[in-house]
Amino acid sequence: MRDTDGLQSTITLGPVKRIDHDLSASLEMIITLPMPNQDEHLPDTIEAHVHAAALEAQRRLFRALIETADRELVLAVRHGKGGQGIQRRGTRPFTFKTRFGSVTVERSRISHKQDDSVEVPSASVWGTPHQLAITANLRDAVCDQFSEHSSGATLEEIGEQAGEANLLGRSTVIEIVHEQGGRLIAAERQRARTILDGASEEQRAALGPSLADDPERMPAYEPDDDPPFDPEDPEWQQAPPEWVVTGFPGCDPSPPVPIKEPRVVDDTVVIVEPDEVKTKAQPATGRKEIWTYTAVVLVAGLRYALADATTQGLWLQVSALLLELEVLSGGRRLLVLGDGASWIRTWFESLGIDPKTMIVCWWHLRKRCYESLSSAGGPKDRRQALSKLLLEKLWEGKVDEALVLVREARDWVRTPKALEDLIGYLEKRRAYIPDYGERQRVGLWIASTRVEKFNDWAVSGRCKHQGMSWTDEGVVALAALKAARQNDELDAWRRTGVLPERPLPDPRRKAA
Repeated sequence: MRDTDGLQSTITLGPVKRIDHDLSASLEMIITLPMPNQDEHLPDTIEAHVHAAALEAQRRLFRALIETADRELVLAVRHGKGGQGIQRRGTRPFTFKTRFGSVTVERSRISHKQDDSVEVPSASVWGTPHQLAITANLRDAVCDQFSEHSSGATLEEIGEQAGEANLLGRSTVIEIVHEQGGRLIAAERQRARTILDGASEEQRAALGPSLADDPERMPAYEPDDDPPFDPEDPEWQQAPPEWVVTGFPGCDPSPPVPIKEPRVVDDTVVIVEPDEVKTKAQPATGRKEIWTYTAVVLVAGLRYALADATTQGLWLQVSALLLELEVLSGGRRLLVLGDGASWIRTWFESLGIDPKTMIVCWWHLRKRCYESLSSAGGPKDRRQALSKLLLEKLWEGKVDEALVLVREARDWVRTPKALEDLIGYLEKRRAYIPDYGERQRVGLWIASTRVEKFNDWAVSGRCKHQGMSWTDEGVVALAALKAARQNDELDAWRRTGVLPERPLPDPRRKAA
């Protein structure tokens, strides 16, 4: 805030009147300020003076309206307990922290003649804390600033807007974000439970055991290494070639589309892109990393962003969407597109939904191959040649041939274990590795880019800067607030405390 020394403001506030259900107030302001030098700084200097004067006017008007409402409340309870009346006991000061600074108001105290009990009516009716209240608008402003900036930068910006440098403390900012994010996550879960209350027993059974767990009581899930590979497990068998292109058993091949006209998500398909984001944990958490679980759900031109601190909470939200989008009734098919992590595969295999399919994201698959070959070491030219051949085979969905290449390379790399890990990675995901080239040719999806972009915007871009460390509450609060904003639900939730009904595509008949 620029210097506003020399500013003088005279504010005359007329009486606040009650007219039916309305409050009416008039305010007159006269300001005097030094004439700035006629240079490039003049507009900014005048802006600072006008802003400071406006803040004082807002504080005066807020105080007058609050005190009027307080007196109205005393009048409404004048009959007291048992109809025996009340007695005024003066006023007591109370401070509100607002977007335009701290405002101290006088609130009436009364005693009830029936039992001599003393109270501040507005404290009870308005539900204000004992010492001071932070308004909802200021809390929202704190969350919006904290979503983009550090706590220190948030304090500076909020203080500058309010004309009060020490309006809030750093710990208060963090508490506000944690509290708002926690409330939003609870609201997301409650909405999901309410939706699922309308599901039949058959539909709930099709959603698997994830609904049996209480997300409120489950710890954050940090998956260990994938379970050992069992070649006899049908989950890890090669996907049948006759349906590997479309992804769904028994479906006709999709016709190709021009490259410049990529296919959108068909109205008959719901795509779920689940993922996790890792951020550095604060030492007090006793952990190295914080895992935040996210998903983007796509259907018929609509997109829904979801976030939670646990896999159970995320699957609860996804399950409610699958019910709303008619996946459980057969109106649409389910396609899961992700990195094939064990927590995703476990959920997917537990679903009693038919048809369903899962495809390993090409970006994740390629990234894992690059990382594993780099860790394996060995002559650079041989590794580059192997990488090129390996990705060509995987691009065509030829997992067996890709595995042969990796196994043969164990004899000349410096760290064979890195290739053993890659072999296990590919074996466990072989049923979910399609012919990516053919899918791309017909315009079908091959990468979970939507959830990756959401993660970058909601979490990584804010939480992964050098030196930053986090708690579960902090990261998931940011992710949940960003998800609600992405879904155009944040403003409605802030107004009412209840999440609105989601926009849904037109209903469909059962898919063939």
